[in-house]
Amino acid sequence: MRLALGLVSAAAILVTGAAAQADMVSGPYITGFGGYTINPDTGFEVAPGTEADVSFEDGWVGGAAVGYDFGRARIEFEGAYRDNEYDTITLGGVTGSLSDNNLKAISGMINALYDFENESVITPYLGFGMGAANLDDDVSDESDTVLAYQGIAGTKISVTENLSAVVDYRYFRTLETDLGGAKFEYEQHTITAGLSYNFGTPAAPPPPPPPAPVVAEPPPPEVARSYMVFFDWDSTVITADAAQIIRDAASAAQTLGVARIELTGHADRSGSTRYNQGLSLRRADAVKAELIALGVAPDSISTVGKGESAPLVPTPDGVREAQNRRVEIVLP
Repeated sequence: MRLALGLVSAAAILVTGAAAQADMVSGPYITGFGGYTINPDTGFEVAPGTEADVSFEDGWVGGAAVGYDFGRARIEFEGAYRDNEYDTITLGGVTGSLSDNNLKAISGMINALYDFENESVITPYLGFGMGAANLDDDVSDESDTVLAYQGIAGTKISVTENLSAVVDYRYFRTLETDLGGAKFEYEQHTITAGLSYNFGTPAAPPPPPPPAPVVAEPPPPEVARSYMVFFDWDSTVITADAAQIIRDAASAAQTLGVARIELTGHADRSGSTRYNQGLSLRRADAVKAELIALGVAPDSISTVGKGESAPLVPTPDGVREAQNRRVEIVLP
């Protein structure tokens, strides 16, 4: 009972924390999986003072889950079927074969999982679950339903915006069962792989705040008020040409006496929307660092990342376009 209360409390904490993650993907999802199972040797008492040990062949597991993704935390219901063939039984120092007999388990679990979101396509996650398992034993021809729990560690690999491949390890265990007088705790290690489809969509980022009004003298017509700095593919490195443009912009800002410099980062459409959003902001930050090194006051520089949403040259998704990998420097 204390285990159940602990798992429910931890799940509530994960869901409450996830409610604040407005910028993460959320929505219902389904997962299908299958994999490889290992049941450790099991000992039990067949009579007072008489112990027996049973070993198993490696087996298999298949299942599916339906859940809801809150952005970082997830809650899901999982159903699974496990099947392992007995190998041997050792009793009183004598070992015999139990082949052609199987121990099967049908389980229903409620899992709470936490995704460690990052800018790559690989998302590690940890989780735990509790529920029930019905064990069906060919040797005793009996079955029993007991409380079950599991620990989960794995990774999601993004295939598309909504589809992911999943690979994980699960430690599955039940409370004590009684099958034909044999009392033991069912225990299993599993390695599974599958696919998960999320029906939600990423939340749109909030619009950038409008720039503060600036009152300035009209600039001389020969001094430019906007510049463009271009980047190599998937890079934030300032090239020699880009460094010269930034120096020109810093000099113009000093000449014009502007109080604010606006930097807007962009990316082409060769990556995911989420990754490109972060890449565009990092490019703006790289230009900001170069301006600061040239003596521009940090608090006079604002940065915005627009990802792939405002291309200079419209292209289909996935196309690399050099003119879209840029930072726009504007001197209001």
